[in-house]
Amino acid sequence: MSLKSSCASALSRRAFLGGVAGAAITATASPSKVRSLVPDVAGSTPNYWCTWGAQNYAVDRQTVLDAYNHSNIAAKLTENAVFGENGWARAFPQIHRDLYILFDLGWDVPATTRFDKARWQLGSQEVAVDKFPSCTGTPPERLRKLNEIAKRAGWRGAGLWIAAQAYGDGRDGHMLTDPQVVAFFRERLRWSHDAGIEYWKVDYGARGGADFRSLVTKLAKAVAPGLRVEHARGTCPLNDVRCLWEEHLAFHNTGGFAAWGDGSALNDSVRIASFSHVFRTYDVTAQLSTATTLDRAIQILAAVSHSAEATGIINCEDEPYIAAGLGLMMGIMRHPRCLTREEAGANYDPYNTRRRITEVTRAVRWQRLAPASAMNASAMLIDSQRLVDRWQFAKGDTWADWVIGTTVVQGAPARAARGLALPAVKGDELPFVIASRNPHGAVAVAALPRVDPQRGQYRPLADIALEVPADTRWVGVFGHVRKLSLQGLRSTKRVLAQDLAAEVAEDISVSVDRRGGTVTISGEALERLCRLTVPDDLSEPGVVLEFI
Repeated sequence: MSLKSSCASALSRRAFLGGVAGAAITATASPSKVRSLVPDVAGSTPNYWCTWGAQNYAVDRQTVLDAYNHSNIAAKLTENAVFGENGWARAFPQIHRDLYILFDLGWDVPATTRFDKARWQLGSQEVAVDKFPSCTGTPPERLRKLNEIAKRAGWRGAGLWIAAQAYGDGRDGHMLTDPQVVAFFRERLRWSHDAGIEYWKVDYGARGGADFRSLVTKLAKAVAPGLRVEHARGTCPLNDVRCLWEEHLAFHNTGGFAAWGDGSALNDSVRIASFSHVFRTYDVTAQLSTATTLDRAIQILAAVSHSAEATGIINCEDEPYIAAGLGLMMGIMRHPRCLTREEAGANYDPYNTRRRITEVTRAVRWQRLAPASAMNASAMLIDSQRLVDRWQFAKGDTWADWVIGTTVVQGAPARAARGLALPAVKGDELPFVIASRNPHGAVAVAALPRVDPQRGQYRPLADIALEVPADTRWVGVFGHVRKLSLQGLRSTKRVLAQDLAAEVAEDISVSVDRRGGTVTISGEALERLCRLTVPDDLSEPGVVLEFI
């Protein structure tokens, strides 16, 4: 449940634009404005914004510094904090109707409850009336009112953090019996169904294993059809690195998910993912989030892509461009109200995700055209070359304090593709490059940033060539590129382009190179489209192209 942490600063932006000056294709003509390419209807992907990041980092300095006091963090989740005059729910206004508000740990815990050493008190699934005073009545009525408050604020509805246990599990050292657990979850699922709740995030608790999670999914299908149940493996925040709560796993410091525990971490994840409506890749560090999350998602997809059972989707949490590039869903944690580094007294947000809100909007609006797809929807191709990111952790960098004072590596394949051939990538330094073809036909490609201790997060510019089906109509392009070539397209008369956060497209036909079945566009042209949408925002570019 940690917060994970970007267009560049003005200096790096000038360097980026200078770097493409020699590119063969530039946007030189005055474009004409045309209709929006983004549908004006909410997407079907069950993306959500999760309150956990705000509970930790949009409140006060002491909460940030006391990261292990979950009772205190849970107490911050109140109706006023979320829906008050300056409440957290005011963020992401363009995409409210696409997103659930996921009420994390604390929505069903009274403010005075101290549970850190008595976690049997978690999981009642009864809205805490002292914190949500509008939610009165019976437990199902309280849930319905919580859902209605979220919808009145313009959001898709309420999602719920669910403890991986029944209330009372572990009290005085005693676990409930299996029949008691089944009866408990049947009742709670019925409450959610009656209240119109559509999303559960099942997280940590006394029963986090695969057998329990499979049971909850089966009960949900029987008692609450239409409810999506998200599961996860309680994975440590760094792949193949020693972790306090997984000391039993062999680690080799390779930074690779598949190597961790000699394959057991991946195998456990695959087992849970195979029966899950949604599988969450789980917590990571802010500094190495992209490499850690990307490797987890890629390795799981590769393992289950041919499995008839794997009909669910992957939630890659607060990595919107991994979601857009690979057809996954998002569990967004960032928020513009989160404290700055100086205010927090800790470097919990090294890449300023609090000022990278627009890239969330871009990724979510892209998924109106290309919704997240089932894990087994497409074949997964993985590059044999791996890229490795590094970070030297200092005090205040992370809640994972056992890595402070060490240099950690995290790696992932240099390229990966779902439903397409691997893109060709050329550059002096390489970004991670991912691509996918949605079952509905839209194609996405993303160039993801890299990390090292000297430069922090940086964005190598590369030439990317991608073979696409001849009838491809929409292509989403995410991140910084030097130039992008799309090969195999049928003859196109017009090329339209739009910042995915904007409401108007441009005809850029005269600004692209069309030779045979290949269309080439410069990174500068994509950057220009996104440059002025939200001037103070640091988000990576995100553009939709339409070929007609």
